[in-house]
Amino acid sequence: MEALVYGYLRDDLAAGDGDDMEAALRELADAHGLCFAATFHESQAGDGTAFAELTRELQRADAHHVVVPSLDHLTGQTIPRELLIAKLANDAAARIWSVAS
Repeated sequence: MEALVYGYLRDDLAAGDGDDMEAALRELADAHGLCFAATFHESQAGDGTAFAELTRELQRADAHHVVVPSLDHLTGQTIPRELLIAKLANDAAARIWSVAS
């Protein structure tokens, strides 16, 4: 069985390219043999609601992979990027995959 992966992106950074970004998330997941489940969209920069939902879903599904268009999508929250990455690692043992390095 393939491991589940969830996407996360900030709509404010997508600037109309959300569909292309989500397609890139799916392609990266496929390239690594991961089963793409869903994308969590942060609709308001700094809100963090979708990030919290993502964390809960990772725990519920016992999933351990998150794919983002770039690490910039984990920036701009009220919490610094390093803490968000650490939270995913601590709360869900999640690995972050990034389309852009």
